[in-house]
Amino acid sequence: MLQLKNINVSFGRHHVLRDLSCTVEEGDFIVIVGGNGAGKSTFFDTVAGKIKPQSGSLFIDGVDTTHLNEQQRSGMVTRIFQNTTLNSVGIFTVHQNLAMAHYSRRSARLVSGMDVLSCKAAEILIQNVGMDLSILDKTMNSLSGGQRQLIAFAMATQLIPKLLLLDEPTAALDPQAATTLLKHAGRFITSHRVTTMMITHDPYIAMSMGNKIWVLENGVITKTFSAEEKKKIHPNELIGHIDYAQIAG
Repeated sequence: MLQLKNINVSFGRHHVLRDLSCTVEEGDFIVIVGGNGAGKSTFFDTVAGKIKPQSGSLFIDGVDTTHLNEQQRSGMVTRIFQNTTLNSVGIFTVHQNLAMAHYSRRSARLVSGMDVLSCKAAEILIQNVGMDLSILDKTMNSLSGGQRQLIAFAMATQLIPKLLLLDEPTAALDPQAATTLLKHAGRFITSHRVTTMMITHDPYIAMSMGNKIWVLENGVITKTFSAEEKKKIHPNELIGHIDYAQIAG
């Protein structure tokens, strides 16, 4: 479904992705872990078309998309960012944001597009993520980070995406909000067999979600674990852990 061949990305003399090659099969849910500076966000930027590699090729469904930009790939790749403000328009209402997302891959003028999504359709989208219907008339800026991410997920999945990128979607959320988002996302991805890649710093999230784990280090995928192999490793073996004993001492 997605294939990267010998991808190299550098910023000046700093090499971020180094001759990276990998394949994502249809229906895969791959969780990517790695430390700060490992190249995770650059990897997603490259897949989404925000960054063009200096060398290498990228294929989606067998089509060479290496030279397509972010907008040209938007019909194939959907991304949710860790920064909740990047996933929606803060001054618009929830209903308006859902409407814009609904027409993101269709032709519609901004105002008419925002008006066309029926209240019933918007209500169903909100109910699907377990939220109260009263939230539809609130502006995104007035909501909590957890609420914004749930709505961002509803926006991103109104049309089943060909490839869904979850870029540390829980990084800015408290544990309860993160649990709610991941529970809903996991159910949706599984039931619709959405090909998904998710970045996380949390090894326990990596162990509990997806069918594969990739470890990215210094711009290279150094370890891969299948669903069966995941059962045999401890989360601390992935990217380390916080040593609470040292903190307490």
